[in-house]
Amino acid sequence: MNLAGDPEGLVELKRIKEERKDFLRFLITEAKTSFAREASFKGSDGRRWKLVFHGQRDELEVTPADNL
Repeated sequence: MNLAGDPEGLVELKRIKEERKDFLRFLITEAKTSFAREASFKGSDGRRWKLVFHGQRDELEVTPADNL
């Protein structure tokens, strides 16, 4: 599975991986199984991000979630 998207969002996702592995697993499962194929999370600075699963490309994309 590939990771793509905003570089700052990827840094936040890596920080979650280091500090809270269970939460990262939850985010990936939520993005893969939810109806919208996405999961939201908050970065360490309070900024909101969206993790989107693209099944055909087998890719997770991190984008800013400005409207949440």
